[in-house]
Amino acid sequence: MCCHSMNKRLAKVTDVSRYVPTLLIFLLLFFAKDLSANEGNLLTLKDCINIALKQSPLIKTSELDIDASSEGYKASRGAILPRLDLNASYLKENQDIPFIPAQSTKIPAKFSDEVYSWNISMKIPLYEGGRLWSQINVSSVEKEIQGLKRDFTIQDVIANVTNTFNKLLQLKELRSAYQKSVEALERQRENTSLLVKTGRAANIELLRIDVQLANERQNLIKTEEAMNRTKNTLAFLMGIKSIEGIEVSGSLEKNERLESVNVDELIRARPDVLLFEKRVAQSKIKVDIASSKRYPSVSLVGNYGNRAGSGMNDREEVWEAGVVASLNIFDGGITSAEIRRERILLEKAKEELRQAELRARLEIENALSLLKEAEERLKASEKAVAQSEEALRIEELKYKTGAGTITDVLLAQSAMSLSNANYYQALYGYNTAITEYKRAAGILEVRR
Repeated sequence: MCCHSMNKRLAKVTDVSRYVPTLLIFLLLFFAKDLSANEGNLLTLKDCINIALKQSPLIKTSELDIDASSEGYKASRGAILPRLDLNASYLKENQDIPFIPAQSTKIPAKFSDEVYSWNISMKIPLYEGGRLWSQINVSSVEKEIQGLKRDFTIQDVIANVTNTFNKLLQLKELRSAYQKSVEALERQRENTSLLVKTGRAANIELLRIDVQLANERQNLIKTEEAMNRTKNTLAFLMGIKSIEGIEVSGSLEKNERLESVNVDELIRARPDVLLFEKRVAQSKIKVDIASSKRYPSVSLVGNYGNRAGSGMNDREEVWEAGVVASLNIFDGGITSAEIRRERILLEKAKEELRQAELRARLEIENALSLLKEAEERLKASEKAVAQSEEALRIEELKYKTGAGTITDVLLAQSAMSLSNANYYQALYGYNTAITEYKRAAGILEVRR
């Protein structure tokens, strides 16, 4: 009987064990799905930059400007090619008119009060004083200018996204520090509450803890709302509506160092400086275009068509070909004024280039100065955090042994909270200084 019962139990265990592999597979799939969902809710800095490069209206606008300048270049090239026009007309006159002139005394003119005609005309520019080719060069330079504008815009977008993303990382770390502070104060309150009940501590100490705890909770709320606002800003910079429900992934760097730099080389390589150099080159070409109006214009022309009278009768073939030349003798000083205007704009472009170079030098040198300041501030804040943590540990130990007061503990707790806030602000400031230097130098990498 005992053996029979044992066999039944073994059979039940065997039946259950048959379902164990299936259960394990189900659990693995469930947790894998959950992990992948969590990963899908995280955005790295690289992810944010890639989204901004695809979705930012600023970048799309600059790319459309490039497309528009490309079409302008095609249009300017089309001006040197032959032009063909198809013309057609119908005229009703109040009396008969000769639509075909007399060809001899024996072949009189043809008259009609209705005239039908059509023709194909052609014009090939032979010489325009270099104006057409200069216009092509202007359009080509404009394409390059729009490309440099796009590069400058991309640098700005990447810098703004990076700074905002880093701000979120700072606030994330600050929120974690405030949460730990709140938890520590809550534990301190529980311990003090027990001491008050046993008569080993005064009730005033409990009130002081409550005040400090309320302050830390307020700081926590303030930080969380700042994170929400910063997320909205990041979404705006990325060109999307919202990143609600998505968290940022990463940490603020504190070990990145810059090598020695040549400021003059960085200035010459900046997209905005290159842009203004192109503007100067473009202005020089425009002076040539204005001057070319003083030269003759020569074109090869041709015309072929038909004319007919009422009822499309007496149709006649008409054609002509030749060379047409035109030279402006007097235009009231318009050409001279246009030349002077373009020369003034050329001088303006040169001054704008000089201003861009000065601004670039100022921004690079200021960025280097701010970076040095940020490095020193970060070192000082790291020391302050270590000192405040040690001070809090000592004050808590003194309070537990009865050698200290709760006021000293709370002051140490407040000092540590402040030093943590200062540290994360300094770390964010250091990362911002790195980004601003790269923006000023025009060396921000496009991460894809």
